[in-house]
Amino acid sequence: QSETLKSMTFIDTPGVLSGEKQRIGRNYNMAEVCRWFADRSDLILILFDAHKLDISDELKTVVEHLRGNDDKIRIVLNKADQITPKQLMRVYGALMWSL
Repeated sequence: QSETLKSMTFIDTPGVLSGEKQRIGRNYNMAEVCRWFADRSDLILILFDAHKLDISDELKTVVEHLRGNDDKIRIVLNKADQITPKQLMRVYGALMWSL
C-alpha cells in the first residue's frame, strides 16, 4: 500500500449538462458544489473529450465559480492520443477560446 495514496481523496463529480431540461430534478447547484470542493482541494482536473469538445452554459458557469482557484486547475484532454497533432492544436485552440 502506498503511503501517498492514503492521504489522497479523489472526487469524481458528474459531468455538467448542456440543457436546462436535462438538469430538472437536480436538487443542488452544480457550480456552487464545485466551488465548495475547489476551495478545499489542492488540485482540480477538468477533463474534456478531444473528439467531442462541448462547452455548455453550465460548464462556463462552473468555471466562473472556480475563479480564485486558477493555480489549482489543470485541463486534461481525454483521448488526445486518438487524434492527429493538427486536430489536437485545433481542439486546444477552441477550448482555450471557449474558456
